[in-house]
Amino acid sequence: ISGYIKKLDQFKWAKYVDIVSWDNYPRPEHRMSTVALKHDLMRGLKDGQSYILAEQTPSKQNWQPYNILKRPGMVRLLSYQALAHGADTVMFFQLRASVAGVEKFHGAVISHAGHEHTRVFQECAKLGNELKNLEDRILDSKYRSQVAIMFDWDNWWAVELSSGPSRDLQYFEQVEKYYHALYEQNIAVDIVRPDADLSKYDLVIAPLLYMTKSGVAKNIETFVENGGTFLTSFLSGIVDENDHVILGGYPGELKRVLGIWVEEFDALLPGMKNTMEIIQPTKDLEGQYECGLICDVVHLKGAEALAVYGENFYAGKPCFTRNRYGKGKAYYVASDAEEQFIKDFIKKICDEKDICAPIDAPEGVEITQRFKEDKAFTFILNHNDFSISIDLGQKKYENLITGKEKSGKVNIAAKGVFILEEL
Repeated sequence: ISGYIKKLDQFKWAKYVDIVSWDNYPRPEHRMSTVALKHDLMRGLKDGQSYILAEQTPSKQNWQPYNILKRPGMVRLLSYQALAHGADTVMFFQLRASVAGVEKFHGAVISHAGHEHTRVFQECAKLGNELKNLEDRILDSKYRSQVAIMFDWDNWWAVELSSGPSRDLQYFEQVEKYYHALYEQNIAVDIVRPDADLSKYDLVIAPLLYMTKSGVAKNIETFVENGGTFLTSFLSGIVDENDHVILGGYPGELKRVLGIWVEEFDALLPGMKNTMEIIQPTKDLEGQYECGLICDVVHLKGAEALAVYGENFYAGKPCFTRNRYGKGKAYYVASDAEEQFIKDFIKKICDEKDICAPIDAPEGVEITQRFKEDKAFTFILNHNDFSISIDLGQKKYENLITGKEKSGKVNIAAKGVFILEEL
C-alpha cells in the first residue's frame, strides 16, 4: 500500500498484504500533525503492526506546484518521525537522479553532479550511520494508546460525493482538526475502523461520522456503557452503509447513546459564522468560541447542554452536549468549532481521563513512545528552528542515537532528535 490514497479503501486492501508501506511527500503547507496523522493511519491499517516508509525525497519533489528544497536537518527529522510513529524502515526515492523523463528533477541521494560532495548526500550518510547504530533495539516495538480516532473510507466518499449540504465539507480536514489537538498535547493516538475493538481505549473520537454501518452504533454504545468517553461531531449518524438516510430522526442509531435529536442542519454560506456560548464553564473551557460551516439544530433527549448557539433563529439551542450513558459519557459537537475550542475541550477530557504526554514539552516539540517487552523508547523531536530545553526529571536515560547518558534538564538543537531508553 502506498499510503493515504483517497480513492482506495486501504483498510480493505490491507487484509491482503503482509506489511503496509507508504510514500511520505508532505506539501510545504502541511502541518507536522498532518504528516503524523498519515503515519498513524498507516500503522492502523493492520491493527498497530509496524510498517515501511518506502519513499521520501532526500531534497525536493518535482510534481508539486512549488518544489521547495528540504531545509538542512529536515530529511533526518522526518525520517525519525516515521520511526517515532511505528515504522521499522526508512527509505528514499531515488538513489541517483534521473537524466530524463518526468522525474528528472526529483531529488536523489546522488545528484546529477554524480559525487558525494553535496549537502544532501552528507545528510543521508549521517542518517544512515545513526540508524545503523540503533541496530535492532527498536525493531518490532509497538505503540500504546489510550485514545482512538475512527476513520472510514466509505464515510469519506459518502460525505464528499453527496449532493449537499455544503461543497466546503471535507472529511479528512475534520479528522485532522481533532487529531491536531491531541498531537499538540503529545497524546498517542490509534487510527481505527468504526467496527474495531474499542475496549482498550479510554477516549474514542469519531469526527463527522456521517455513515454508521451495521453494528457500529452498538459498538459505540458498548464502549460508553463500560466507562468509555465518546465524542462525535455534526452531521453524524445520517446514513447507513448503503448511503440511505436512517429514518426516525438524526443522528439515526446514535440518538440513544448521544441523548439528542437533530431536527435539521444549516449549511452556512461562505463567510457566515455563529458562536458557541459555554453555559457550564470549567477551568479549561469557558467563554465564547466561533463555529460555522454546518450548524445542527439540536433537541435534548436525555443529554445536557454544555454550550448554546449565540446567533441565528436557533440562538439559545444546544450546540455542545454531554450524555451520561451507563458508566461513560458521550459528547456531541453540533457545528464546525474553531480549533481553540477543540484544543481546550480535548485537554479537559484528557485531564479527566488521566491521559497525558510522557514528558512535558514546549510548543513545536513532538514526543512519542514505542514499547518492546518491558522497555520504553521515548522519541523527542524538535520541529522548531531553535534549540529548546526539556526537563527529563530524575530518571537516567541513554540517548540511543549518540550513546550518551541524559537526565535532568537537557537542550535539544533545532531540528534535533533524541531516542531515549531508561537506564
